Parts: sequence; structure tokens; C-alpha cells
Amino acid sequence: MKGSGKQVLETVGLLAVVGSLLLVAYEVRQANRIAVVNTEFELRNSYQATNLALLTDPDMVEFLLRTTTPGQPLDGEDQIRARAWVYVNLNASLATALAFDNGVTTEQTFANILDNIDNAIGRASPEMREVWRGAIDSFPSLESSPVFERVRAALARQESAGPA
Repeated sequence: MKGSGKQVLETVGLLAVVGSLLLVAYEVRQANRIAVVNTEFELRNSYQATNLALLTDPDMVEFLLRTTTPGQPLDGEDQIRARAWVYVNLNASLATALAFDNGVTTEQTFANILDNIDNAIGRASPEMREVWRGAIDSFPSLESSPVFERVRAALARQESAGPA
């Protein structure tokens, strides 16, 4: 009986270890889900803050209208704003790509960011597209980034479409 008692205790111990591992796996999965939700929330809040700022800044609205109107020169302050606007968009897109690559944002959100790039460049004036081109050319280390690849593809589509 001593041998079978030992086997029972070992089996109970083994089941306890397996149960503990299952609990840890469940908790890790829950933590990952929470991380995804938090990341999604922060990304969306970032875009919401940008959109709300646009609604309250008539100068920024006028600037963005100039960046979508062909033939409008981007001189002086507009050139600085244009570069800053592109960098803000690129940084948000790169952050989303990083989050996606590390499993803390969804494929849908990453695809949405790539669609935003297509839309921004599709509406951009030729002058603004040059700002986008200059921005991605400034960072050769990010050449293989899916974000930069999408920017290049969107620029190429607009270039092949010809003048609006």
C-alpha cells in the first residue's frame, strides 16, 4: 500500500503542477488581451486628440486645405508644418507597426493605419507628396518598413495617375 500511496501523491502533485501551469497560461493570455486593449485605446486616443485639435484650430484647417490643393506653394511656415504633419503621421504609423509586430495591436488596426497613409497621400497635392517623399528618404534605415513601403507605393500610384 505504501507504493500506491506514493503514486497517488505523485499523481496529485503532477495534477497540481499541470493545473498551476494552466492557470498561469490563462493569466498570461488575459494579460495579453489587456495589453492589446490598452494599446488600441491609446492609439485611438492619439488620433482623436489630433482630430479634436484640428476642429479647434482654424489655421491648421486652412493649412491642411492648402496641402490638398495642387499648385499651392508650401513656403516658410507651411513647409515646416507640412514636415511636422508628415512626421507625426509616420511616427504614429511606425508605432502601430511596432505594436502589431509585437502582438499588442490587431491586424485590423494596422491595416487601418496603412489605409490612412493611402488616403493622406491620395488627397495630397503634388507639393505635399514631395514632403512625404523627402521624409521617407530621410530615414534609409526604415526602408524595409511596411509603413515606408506603403508610402512609396501610394506615391507611385499618384505619380502614375498623373496630374489631378
